[in-house]
Amino acid sequence: MSVALALGLAAGLAAVGAILRWLTWSGAAAATLVGGTILATTGLAGGALLALFFVSGSLLTYALPAHRHSVDARSGARTWRQVVANGAWAALGAATTTAAPGAGWAVLIGALAAAQADTWGTEIGGLARVSPRLITTGGRVPAGTSGAITALGTTAGIAGAALMAGLGLTLGAPVTAASWGAAGGVVGTLVDSVLGATVQAKYRCERCHAETERQTHHCGEPATRLAGWRWIDNDVVNALATGVGAGVAAAGWVLVTG
Repeated sequence: MSVALALGLAAGLAAVGAILRWLTWSGAAAATLVGGTILATTGLAGGALLALFFVSGSLLTYALPAHRHSVDARSGARTWRQVVANGAWAALGAATTTAAPGAGWAVLIGALAAAQADTWGTEIGGLARVSPRLITTGGRVPAGTSGAITALGTTAGIAGAALMAGLGLTLGAPVTAASWGAAGGVVGTLVDSVLGATVQAKYRCERCHAETERQTHHCGEPATRLAGWRWIDNDVVNALATGVGAGVAAAGWVLVTG
């Protein structure tokens, strides 16, 4: 697909996403670049993988009430930082297919599988009727706590990664790339939980004493850092986790194919 056509198609779809409030307008601009790169280098096949992640994640965010029970409920509209965190590694993988097709497909699938596994695990896991457990200690914590997991959410995450890999395989990705992409997705979402539990910044609102992931709580009051590194927020964790998903998939491809 030509670059001009790819960017035009990506821009049109991103605009629809912004109108539906699935994206902010800055998120739409970032999605145009990410989507345009994927479409220009992998065509409609790569675009279908990106669409699966974006559409399924957006529908889950709006259809399920999981985010209402979070310790830090967010708007469903993705910002440019969220788009880059979830899509940059996938775009890099797509670009790599021009020189190394198999490895590029592995990176593309691994990154998107990790992003989808995290999204499905978070949204569907929020429906669990039992309190989640912190992945590092196993102790019960409030729903929405960074690094918390449930059996339902973990199962949903694995299913999301498998679906992404299965679609990639159906659309012509090599079996090895799809298989290791699925593995990368599962590893990536587990790493996301570990990072969320250990190094992601956590704050407490000075006014209402609620725990939050933001330096300023949604009530407008500044928050005091309780744990984690100030510069590591949820978007940084997502970028690292999708990078791990891409890296595991790429390493598996190299290991198998030499």
